[in-house]
Order: sequence, then C-alpha cells, then structure tokens
Amino acid sequence: MSGYPDRKYIYDVFRNLYYPPEGTKKFFDYVDDNVDWTVTGQHRFSGHWKTKKDYYDATWANIYLLLADPGYKLEVPGGEEGVIVGQDGWSVIEMKTVDTKTKSGVPYNQHYSWHCRWSKEGKIVEAKAFLDADHLEKVFGGEQRRLGISNK
Repeated sequence: MSGYPDRKYIYDVFRNLYYPPEGTKKFFDYVDDNVDWTVTGQHRFSGHWKTKKDYYDATWANIYLLLADPGYKLEVPGGEEGVIVGQDGWSVIEMKTVDTKTKSGVPYNQHYSWHCRWSKEGKIVEAKAFLDADHLEKVFGGEQRRLGISNK
C-alpha cells in the first residue's frame, strides 16, 4: 500500500463488522496491536486503552457476553459514501447496529461515529469512538443486571 488507505479500503474493512462473529475477527486484523483507542463518555464501556488486546477485552469481549447470536452487527449506513477521509491518515466512519439484541431480546439500536487514524500499512493506530451513552447504559446496563454480572 502506498500512502494512507482510501475510502474503499476503509469501507471494506468496516464492512466486516456486518458479519459477526467471523467478520469481527477479520476487522480486528486491521487494528494495530499498539492502537491508542478511546471510547468517549462516562459509562461502563468508556475508557482509554493502549493496546488492541486491552481495548477488546474491556469492551467487545464484555459486550458479547450480553448479546444474542450472531452478536454485534454493524453497518455503514451510507455505504462507501459513509466514510469520510481526511488528512494524515484520519477517517470518520458512521455506523449503526443492525438486528442487534441482548440475550433477553432487548433491541440495541446504537449510532456511532468512529474517528480513526490509519498507518500507511493499512492498520488503525488510533481511534476515538462516539456513541449514545444513555442508550448503552439502559440496554447493556440492564442486561448486565438481568444476567447478574453488573459491576456498576
């Protein structure tokens, strides 16, 4: 790859998230091991992590405990046009959950904006995720309580 990833490349990486759980694993192949990842807000899944493993273990692994099969299904609503490519490897990706429900059947209809910085090798090296924290707390916090695994 010469230069930073283009819109099509980034869209193709994020399309993997539409096909959980295999697609989720493929998506994380494009995340650098030493990624700097922030989930904004003041909720149970917010934080700042310095490695892919720490980010995944603190967020995705815990979320998958709460979700019905097939898991966390995401789409880029505008298709390839839903990816904005900026300068110096930065991109913004709008995503929404699709048919995502908790184990007890509560729909999780989330809307995200992820701001990602890419390496010239095609990996995400920095990310900031923005979401509806109130909805996350209501749905995932409620599911954790129902399952008896709430820590807040």
